[in-house]
Amino acid sequence: MIEKNLTFTDDAWAKIKKGVQELNRAVGSTLGPNGKTVILEDAQGRPHVTKDGITVAESLLFADPVENLAMSTVRQASKKTALRAGDGTTSSIVLSNAIIALTTRNLIHNIHLYKKGIYDAKDYVIKLLKKTSKKLNKKDLLAVASISANNDESIGKLISESYEKVGKDGVVAVEQSYNEDSYVTIKEGTKIDRGWATHHLVTDLNKREFVAQSPFIFICSTEIQSAQQILPILQHCAESGKQIIIVADTSEEFLATMILNNNKGRFKACVIKPAGIGYKRDELLEDLALMTGSKVFSEAQGNDFGQIDKSYLGMADKVVVSEGETVLFTTPKDQKKVKKLQKHIEKKLTDEKEADNEWHLRDRLSKLTGGVATVHVGASTEVEMKEKMDRVDDAISATRAALKMGVVPGGGATLLHIARDMKLYLQDSKFEEMENSYLQGWQVLIKSLAAPLTTILYNAGTSDRRFSEITKAMMADNVNVGFNALTGKLVDMYKEKILDPTAVTINVVENAVSVSCELITTECVVTNVRA
Repeated sequence: MIEKNLTFTDDAWAKIKKGVQELNRAVGSTLGPNGKTVILEDAQGRPHVTKDGITVAESLLFADPVENLAMSTVRQASKKTALRAGDGTTSSIVLSNAIIALTTRNLIHNIHLYKKGIYDAKDYVIKLLKKTSKKLNKKDLLAVASISANNDESIGKLISESYEKVGKDGVVAVEQSYNEDSYVTIKEGTKIDRGWATHHLVTDLNKREFVAQSPFIFICSTEIQSAQQILPILQHCAESGKQIIIVADTSEEFLATMILNNNKGRFKACVIKPAGIGYKRDELLEDLALMTGSKVFSEAQGNDFGQIDKSYLGMADKVVVSEGETVLFTTPKDQKKVKKLQKHIEKKLTDEKEADNEWHLRDRLSKLTGGVATVHVGASTEVEMKEKMDRVDDAISATRAALKMGVVPGGGATLLHIARDMKLYLQDSKFEEMENSYLQGWQVLIKSLAAPLTTILYNAGTSDRRFSEITKAMMADNVNVGFNALTGKLVDMYKEKILDPTAVTINVVENAVSVSCELITTECVVTNVRA
């Protein structure tokens, strides 16, 4: 058994603070239009230049184990922000650091009431964010995509055009271009709102994706308990040398067998759990089968595992499976049947009796009609290519999030205005009877909300005097006013199209509060003894 070190209370808290602070210094320097690039060295000593916060965070490893654990914990929360909303990893780290830096443990009488105060304040922030949010129009779409690509309007234009062509529920992917030009292609395809069942199946470790060229598709509505049940299918894959995508609920034993086969190179398989429940799941599986030319295997429909054969298999031109979704590039063989089904669903959408199923019907329709847009990224060098791919990936995700929930004024402006509203809200008489520790929780989150704007101003080289003038002017003005870091002026953020996706901002606050409170309530850190 590995020997352990224990670090308690004040010593632990000091190291936790330092670990998060160092993470913030490295990652926060990339925030905003004036954010700086960071040069990373990979395991082979090759350089990677980036302005992507999570890429910087993932490269870090601290010598002190307690500092490293604190850094890793906040980094993990920031990655969750990206997974849920596609962007906001840097802001999540900046806000987490602010909450932790402003917390003085020995001045808090009741740490659990303090934590409750922060959580209740967080709920109020999210309520105000939803109230502030506005729907996206065509010009906003271009603005969000450009800002998320570090103010690169050429990339923003490619992404906004992609979503205009495939629709807000369509799929936009990113790939390297074969030359220095960047462009968009549109192909037929669909997606599954589920990712891989286990990360042990991924083929691209950096992106945590399973990428398959011309794979077989097997769809099963019955749980697969063992590999023996679909042995003819697996043998056909091994003999043909093709990869296979298995869409089904499976046992742990079956998953373990697929991992073993992948590792030994017998064939490459990826397992995806079906989306939906009940009859809705069955309809989505049938739609997927139609798009890929496969047949759904279902014991409920009278199919028998003992009679299974390769006739159940379909195909796709390419499949990319990430942690959260699966994109299939595929051209249906029976186009007439697809068109007929589309018309049938469109007709059902006009039926008042189907009002409760509207979301499900629109989801089905988007998967049948949306198609897949691919942004091909071109660059002169490998270093430039990596940096550009990071930015495009972030911009696609942020644009998708904005289309779902709308936008709020960006550049940290919205959180600063919300902080002002929260100060006024705290003057309500109901807070007079609250314990001091609870109120401290509210106050620390209110103060922390200025951190994203503060970091943007710092990266823009703003002087202390100018900094004070800007924040005072913003706090006195309406909610749309913010700081344009490119021009150095206070502007109407909606008119200037400096916008953030609402979903991203909400996730930034939620995850920053969650991880900060876990670290704040830590009394002991257990680490492995280093040699």
